[in-house]
Amino acid sequence: MAEKPTETTGLLSNSASHWNTRVENPYKDEPKHMTWGRRIARSLSKYKWYYPNRDVRAEYEKNLAKTDEEKTRALDFVEVVPPSLDMAWSYFEHITLPRYLVNHKSDKDQFERAQPGRFDVETRLYPVWGTPESELADFGIGVGIYFYMLRVLAVIMLIAGLIHFPMYEYFSSTDYTPPGEDDSFFLKSSAVCAETEWAACPNCTKKDWLMSYPSTLEGFASTSSDGDSEPLTFIKVNDCEIGYMETLPAYIAFIFIVISITLLRKWSRDKEKEIDDAEQTAQDYSVCVMNPPKDARDPEEWREFFVKNFEDCQIACCTIAVDNEELVRALSQRRDYLLQLEMLTPCDIKFNKNNLKEMAEVALPLSLYKWMTAYYNGKQLYKAIVELDKKIEDLSHFSHDCTSVFLSFETEATQQAVLEAFSTRNCSKFCCGKHALPKNLRFRGKHLLNIVEPAEPDSVRWQDLDETRLQKACQLFTTTILTIAVIGFGGYAILVARRQSPWLAAMTVSFLSKASPYAVYYIMEIESHRSEGSKAASQFTKMSLIRWMYTAIITSCIEPFIFTLQEGENYLIYGIYYIFFSELMFIPLYACMDTGNLYRHYYGPRAPSQKMMNLNFQGTAYELSERYTDMTKFLFFTFYYAAIFPSGFLWTAAIFVAKYLFDKYSLLRVWSPAPHMGSQIAIFSRKYFFTAAMTFYILSMSYTFASFPYDNACPTSSQVSEDYIGNHTAYTVDDDSGDVVEINFSISQDDTNYKYCNQRMVAFPALPDWQPVDSKWMTPDQEKAVYLFGITGFFFALIVILKILWRLVISPIVSCFTKPYKVRVP
Repeated sequence: MAEKPTETTGLLSNSASHWNTRVENPYKDEPKHMTWGRRIARSLSKYKWYYPNRDVRAEYEKNLAKTDEEKTRALDFVEVVPPSLDMAWSYFEHITLPRYLVNHKSDKDQFERAQPGRFDVETRLYPVWGTPESELADFGIGVGIYFYMLRVLAVIMLIAGLIHFPMYEYFSSTDYTPPGEDDSFFLKSSAVCAETEWAACPNCTKKDWLMSYPSTLEGFASTSSDGDSEPLTFIKVNDCEIGYMETLPAYIAFIFIVISITLLRKWSRDKEKEIDDAEQTAQDYSVCVMNPPKDARDPEEWREFFVKNFEDCQIACCTIAVDNEELVRALSQRRDYLLQLEMLTPCDIKFNKNNLKEMAEVALPLSLYKWMTAYYNGKQLYKAIVELDKKIEDLSHFSHDCTSVFLSFETEATQQAVLEAFSTRNCSKFCCGKHALPKNLRFRGKHLLNIVEPAEPDSVRWQDLDETRLQKACQLFTTTILTIAVIGFGGYAILVARRQSPWLAAMTVSFLSKASPYAVYYIMEIESHRSEGSKAASQFTKMSLIRWMYTAIITSCIEPFIFTLQEGENYLIYGIYYIFFSELMFIPLYACMDTGNLYRHYYGPRAPSQKMMNLNFQGTAYELSERYTDMTKFLFFTFYYAAIFPSGFLWTAAIFVAKYLFDKYSLLRVWSPAPHMGSQIAIFSRKYFFTAAMTFYILSMSYTFASFPYDNACPTSSQVSEDYIGNHTAYTVDDDSGDVVEINFSISQDDTNYKYCNQRMVAFPALPDWQPVDSKWMTPDQEKAVYLFGITGFFFALIVILKILWRLVISPIVSCFTKPYKVRVP
């Protein structure tokens, strides 16, 4: 029979592992409170094709229903308990998924999260749509801030999109361009230019077009040579203009977004404080000693030190972290090998961890997949475990240095008092040394302790607490090089896909955006971080850079300059539209294609033991940093192309709404439990990435409007010669196929000659003054707009640079004369 849980906790003892050996389900859930996946599984479990162990389990449960004497005789011959699919689903709903206490009453919270496995009181799954946003902070401050920012940013993007409405009207009107081939609102409201003509360009040569990268000859055409005269050359001209009044909505939208995001940064800080005050965790009662003496491994010594120096100080817990990383990794690896060996044990044999040699001999052969991926077979696992046992025994005899000390106090007031007492000015430490603190606050009378507030206990990375700064710097350099390599590889893949079609390139961008986090996860294995929050912030940085490069910068770099405003599926604006469309479609598709469904509905019912079955019901792992980078990616992509695709703000608003809904559903019904993250990522994003995105926003608009009309054609003061007057049949080259294309057009005697001029503005700031004197392409009204955006971009970038200098240079100097910690006001 199953063991009863202790009455004091109301939890299954050692919940996850205890579930693997239970013979009866302790939970009696009503169907209406179950997940839809469990209800479907119950309906299908009567079919053997879905649940192969159905008959074996049914016979076992039939024996369980007998009297005690009959049950004993019936179960005497059962060596291995047949797995129960319904128990595995109970494991998923009560251990993996979050639940709340039904009879909880509080003025602060509508729901109180229940501990996994609790059954002494009634619990239920969080309602997907009935759970208020404020309750999502139960999953960590970072999660609560993420959903808050998604909601606010969706509103900001929607309003910004509506502010651009006059631009939509202008781009879709005949004042800008005649009706094009596509009737889609999003393409009609973009800067796609369908008004083009071929003009005489006597001095144009193929070399002009082939000098730039990426090169194209679609803007150049020439007649065939008849042998007696030189062929006539022509240039493709875009007759679409942009002026001051037409760009004014974009400028107003920029001002609105700057103000809104500035307020959002303040609101998110206030929200963090509100969440932190509402959620009382171990972090609020704990401190961490960062520089303890190497031999200070006695918890009693630490207890006496703090009790002696602080009134009413009671220490609830003292954790000594030592430099035993190699030993911990060996123990972890041994446990992993032991689990692999257990998974290879036949289902009719009970695994005996005290006789591993016999278990290795009866182990099943490896599957083809595991053999190809270099998994160990039973004998190899046994040999590796024996070697690890010897290594563990040797390492256990060493005396390991103390690296950090974590102390948890009975009250938050004591924690605040300790942090305040040990908070000293950096200049005092430099000038006074150990005398910066009174003797009674110096450990052993001489050690000046560096005490900080630690991360949440479940987010501390215990194996990485002993790395030196030099080691971390070398690791960071290595991961940076690998990140650049990932960007290069992805950029090449996008280039190859773009040569086939813009739609394929858009799908490649979406796929790489989803796949890049997995590459970053492997890269991050090299880095050492003291907490999961610090690691997530580093992941966030790398994934943001990769996704920004993939979606925006590489997309623009692989397109020839004159393709920016061209009409057709093979040109830039259509590619932007496809990326937005594919990303919006990917959100629900990615949620529906959750691999956890495959594990729960296919591999789970076919598992030979309860333990192996439960392993298929652990939920889908997620990384909070990946969610944040997805959010910043869409912001950056929208800002980068705002000048030529203003409806991107509406797309991004829709994407953020979809992400909010599907991510909330996944958090409460799909994702596996994760460490409680602090606000490191939120702080990092609003300090650096929001600022960077807005800087790119104003600069990209200034350079975009300065490069209109994107045809590299500048009018001259001369009229066309007689050779150019009349109808012409000329030839150009299609960029995608490489085929020569015949074109027919006419030129009148009143037309003007054009010349090739490079309109790609590279000077900073983007101002009309940088145009060559003899090669001006901007209209007077366009110059006014470029001055407005260029000067604004210059001062905005200047302010950002001054802020960076403040943080990197001035702020560290100021911090030398101020205390690094201030007592929190309740």
